[in-house]
Amino acid sequence: MATIRNVPTTSPEALASLIDVRPGRVVSMALSSSDACQLMVMTFDESESVSEECYFGDTLYYVIEGALEISQPSGTCRLGAGDVFAVSANVPHAVAAQGSCKLLQLTIAE
Repeated sequence: MATIRNVPTTSPEALASLIDVRPGRVVSMALSSSDACQLMVMTFDESESVSEECYFGDTLYYVIEGALEISQPSGTCRLGAGDVFAVSANVPHAVAAQGSCKLLQLTIAE
């Protein structure tokens, strides 16, 4: 499993338990090390955000806990726990927490 890291291999754990929210910060932890696929879990403290970025491939966001907003040129959408949303490659977008939250982000190269 050279391309997967930071994931338990001897016994299962809840995805949310792999990373903790830290006051006043956005925290990320990579779960893959492949150039074709970036998989990470992220936490956002209340009112934290990631400013507008573009990614090399289509990006999927899955909210594990809490809520967040994704803003892109076509509009803004709000996601809650259990929601999933995709942003196409090279589309600028920003992610902002609505309270503290945890999410899984998957970007796959075209």
